Amino acid sequence: MLFRRLFLCALLVGLLTGLFDSAVQRWQVVPLILAAEVFEESAAPSHAAQDWAPQDGLERTAYTVLANVLNAIGAALLLMPLLAWWNRQRTGQALALHQGYGASVRYGLLWGAAGWVCLFALPALGLPPELPGMQAAALQARQLWWALTVVCGAGGLAMLCLVRAKWRVLGLGLLVLPFAIGAPLHTGSPFAGMEADVALQMQQLASRFVVATAVASALQWLLLGVLSALAVARWLSPLLNPVAAATRLEGSAS
Repeated sequence: MLFRRLFLCALLVGLLTGLFDSAVQRWQVVPLILAAEVFEESAAPSHAAQDWAPQDGLERTAYTVLANVLNAIGAALLLMPLLAWWNRQRTGQALALHQGYGASVRYGLLWGAAGWVCLFALPALGLPPELPGMQAAALQARQLWWALTVVCGAGGLAMLCLVRAKWRVLGLGLLVLPFAIGAPLHTGSPFAGMEADVALQMQQLASRFVVATAVASALQWLLLGVLSALAVARWLSPLLNPVAAATRLEGSAS
């Protein structure tokens, strides 16, 4: 019963968050990507092989929305159990609506911000988001460094927030470790092979793209955190605290 309700809550939270994220991306991020693709196509040789990609328009939008929804569902499946566990460790009971909507929203914002820091902000300090057409280091090296940064970020924040003060220095060490190793960076210009005026426009687009993706990702994670906390309080807490839920029901009936 608990896992079924958790999955249904994650579907609802993921659907709402994914649709919201898609709308924000359409407004802030997608125009920059489309503009960069025009420059990329003009700089690419006409005989270059084209990988499969969804057609522009409805098909591409549908795939983007689906990817955003599935990503949000997966994040919610991870975030909601963590929210319930963390609040139980702090208060001895699961997050519930009798504590007030304000408490749920506050906890959700905190955890959403932590997710944004771990999965976007820290990796972006070493590997900023890239537009189509930009040259970058080898994909596998970037993926490994990104994964290391996410793990170290999550571990570091957990140590800073959840363990005794004397061990918190280890949390700072984990946060610094990926940057001490160094992100895999492209040795040349990210706009190599482009005309000077095109490279200048791409550089301007890239600067705007970093800000746009940071804002879109932050809004996504904050909403995901709030909706997850509210879902935990409304639908999961009665299963985690059956005695307390029964007591509240008896009190309301009397």
